[in-house]
Amino acid sequence: MSLFRQTPTSRLTLGVACLASLALAARPLNMPYSKASNIKTSDGNESEEGELVVLLIIVVAICGALVGLGVLFFLVYVCTSIARRIRSWLFGVDDDGVSERMRSRLLPDEGSRQSYELARAFERQYPYGSIDTQLTSEQQTQIREKGVDAWEFVVSLDVNAMLQSKTEVLFMGGENCVQTNLPLPKANSVYYFEVKLVEKPADVNMWIGLATKPYPAWRMTGWNKYSAGYCVNNGSVHQNSPFKGAHIGEQLFVGDILGIGYQPRSGVVWFSRNGRRYKAVLSGMLYDLFPTISADGPCSFSANFGQRGFVFIEANVKRWGFGPVEGSIAPPPVYGANQNTILLETAAPSSEDDNNSDDDDSEEEEADDERSDDGASSRNLHLPDMPTDSIAIDIPEGSVSVSAPHNTHQAHRRRQASSSSSRRRRPPLYQKNDPIAAQLLEAGETSLEPVVSYRNKQPDLLRGSSTSASAAEPASL
Repeated sequence: MSLFRQTPTSRLTLGVACLASLALAARPLNMPYSKASNIKTSDGNESEEGELVVLLIIVVAICGALVGLGVLFFLVYVCTSIARRIRSWLFGVDDDGVSERMRSRLLPDEGSRQSYELARAFERQYPYGSIDTQLTSEQQTQIREKGVDAWEFVVSLDVNAMLQSKTEVLFMGGENCVQTNLPLPKANSVYYFEVKLVEKPADVNMWIGLATKPYPAWRMTGWNKYSAGYCVNNGSVHQNSPFKGAHIGEQLFVGDILGIGYQPRSGVVWFSRNGRRYKAVLSGMLYDLFPTISADGPCSFSANFGQRGFVFIEANVKRWGFGPVEGSIAPPPVYGANQNTILLETAAPSSEDDNNSDDDDSEEEEADDERSDDGASSRNLHLPDMPTDSIAIDIPEGSVSVSAPHNTHQAHRRRQASSSSSRRRRPPLYQKNDPIAAQLLEAGETSLEPVVSYRNKQPDLLRGSSTSASAAEPASL
């Protein structure tokens, strides 16, 4: 039906076809019914055969009218397609209904014409549906885990832009276009997002809207098929064409906020400016749409998909954001929350053992230092200064012995390992025979106060466990 909304001639042709089909359907409904109504029995009542004939005639007439309407619709469609092809062949009219003369007037320079032709070639190579853009199960799981933070802009390699954060993009210059990684959901009736202009010179054109994927990275939003965009420079809206636009709003400046609403069930797109909604809407956008922003110069923007409050109050009240503010991912553990647990208390040595080991280590280090100082003093012997040209000294073999330097680091490591193995470890607080500790572990508690109080009441149990542990260690050594 989009073909008949484009030209008035097609609309008139469709109306004439409908009237003709209704006229053909009305003629057989009158004549046979009048003949059948005259069939009466001797009692003066209308016969049952006449009623059946009338019903049969009505059904046949309705079926004929529907078939005739379908045939006429098909003929009108074929004639319109042929006329469009003939017109495009004679006058150079493209799919947008723009002739060659109008294109040359609307596209004055060679760069704009080349961009237009490349965009049309891109549409033919990547039509809608060439890639699957629906939300997958993995993406839905990501949305449930992260919430609205799952949406972020993606800057490809052929785009001259820099991603400052997930929702903030800086265009560096030239014609560029960026889109989000995920499309708009379709579970709710309305979805809404806002874009704030952070920096934008007056001579830079910027377009904000929705488009499908893939979309040409050098085209403005709304200039290609399956897209709709709002021009912040003049308040015009373009849908599927760079030539046909409608002026619905006002110009936006730095600090202004443009809102875009989408109704996935009806395919309606509408806009708002600084919390005030415009009445004009765009229809027919029943696709998998992505938030798309483009510009032809250096500028920057910040998008809000629902991670913070909207300027449009109705969107806050009805919660038209893309997803929940917080996902289902558990927060990181609190720093220091794992203190006084069974695991740490079991593995940690006693404070007395730590002090003793520290004292032993310090004493060993002092002894090593003294030995190293003695060795160094013995090796660093200086002979008195004597004239070398008048005295000759003969040293017999075997009278001098040279010892290799003592490796103090390896000796220190060996002593430290032997001392650590000979240390007396404190028995763990948790034992298999403790019923209270077992109950605490089953209940998921982490406090050891009941276990400690239980052990203090039974010193024999502690004494027996400690003696068994001390007896087991020399055997292992």
